[in-house]
Amino acid sequence: MSKIAVVGAGPAGCSAAYHLARSGHEVTLLDKHAFPKDKVCGDGISIESIQALSMMGIYPHDIRKSASEYAPIDHFFLGVSNQIAHSETTKLQAYCIPRFFFDQLLFAKAIDAGCSFLTQTVNKNDWHRQGLYDAFDTIIDARGVYAGEVNAIAIRAYWLVKRQDLSPTALAEAQIHFDRSLGVNGYGWIFPVSTQDDPIKLNVGVGVWLDEYQKRKTNIIQLFKQFIQNNETARQLLTKVISQEPPKVFPLATAKKGNKVADGKILRIGDAANLTDPLTGEGIANAVLSGFYVAQAINMSSTPDAATDNWQYLYESQFEADLRAGLRIKALRKFSFMNYLLIWLMKQNPRVAQQVSHAVAGVVPYNEVLASLKY
Repeated sequence: MSKIAVVGAGPAGCSAAYHLARSGHEVTLLDKHAFPKDKVCGDGISIESIQALSMMGIYPHDIRKSASEYAPIDHFFLGVSNQIAHSETTKLQAYCIPRFFFDQLLFAKAIDAGCSFLTQTVNKNDWHRQGLYDAFDTIIDARGVYAGEVNAIAIRAYWLVKRQDLSPTALAEAQIHFDRSLGVNGYGWIFPVSTQDDPIKLNVGVGVWLDEYQKRKTNIIQLFKQFIQNNETARQLLTKVISQEPPKVFPLATAKKGNKVADGKILRIGDAANLTDPLTGEGIANAVLSGFYVAQAINMSSTPDAATDNWQYLYESQFEADLRAGLRIKALRKFSFMNYLLIWLMKQNPRVAQQVSHAVAGVVPYNEVLASLKY
C-alpha cells in the first residue's frame, strides 16, 4: 500500500483521505487550520452531493440529528430579476447547512477511517522545500480554490427573519435570480440555512465572473447592495430582517477547458482542480466525488505514474463532459434574452421545467438539459 499525503481537509480532501484510508493506505491529512473551522461559502448541499456523501456513510438524517443549523430544500426557483420566474418542486430533498458544521463532520469521518492529521501550511508549488515530495508516494492537492485558478467571486450575508414573515414555500426554497446588473452570467441567491428555530437564518448573496466583474467600475460589495435594492424579492425581504451579519467575500474556481488535474505525483481534486459547477458555483458534489475517484485511480494502479494517468483519465470520463456542457450553456447566456427564454420555456413545458430544475439541484446532467431543449 502507498504512503499518501492529502493536503487540504475540506470536502475533497476528507473524501479522498477517507476512501484511501479505508483501502488500507497510510494517509496523512494536512490542513493549515485545526478543526472545527469556519468557511465562507454558499452552504448549499445539492442532491448530487448527498448521493456522493452516502459513499462516506454520511446521510441527511444523521446530519439533521447532529447539526444545530439545518434546512431541507425541495423547491428550486429560477427567475430573471423583476421579470419572470418559475418554482419547481423536487421529490428528492437537498439541504443547506453552514460549513462550520458540515466540514467538521467530513473531517471526523476521515479521522475515524484511520488518517493521521497534521496542522501545516503548504504554499503553492512548495512541495519540495517542505519535504513532502520525497516523503510520500503520492500527494493529493486538495487545498481549495487558492490552489486552483480563480475565475469567479461571490459574496454572502446571513439574515435573520421571523418565521411568521416567510411563506411555507420560502422555508424550503433555493432561489436563483439572474440579474444583468451583475454581468451576463451573474446571479443572486436567497435560501434558508437554518429553519429549526425561530428566527430563520437565510443566506443571501451574489456571484459574478471575473472577466465581467473587472469591466465594472465598482466592487463586489456595491454589486451586492445594488442587487438587494434592485431585486424586488430581496428588497421586500430586507424590510423584514431583524438582524444581519456583514457580508463576506469568497473566490470560486469554476470549470475550465483543457483542464489538467495531474502533474507527476501531484493529483489535484476539488476546487484545486477547478471542478466547481460553471453555472451555479456549487462545488461540494464534484469535490466529494473527485475524492472518491482519485482514490480509485490510486487503488487500480501499480505505480504512482500509473495513478497519475488513471486520475486524468477518470477526470475526463467522469467529470469533463458535464462540465463542458455547463460551459456551453454559460456561453449561450451571453445573449440577453436567453435567461428569459429559458424560464419562459419552463413555465410552458413541464418536462423542460423538471429537467432544468433537476439540473440546478444536481440530479440531471447538463448535457441532458441541452438535449431536452432541442425537442
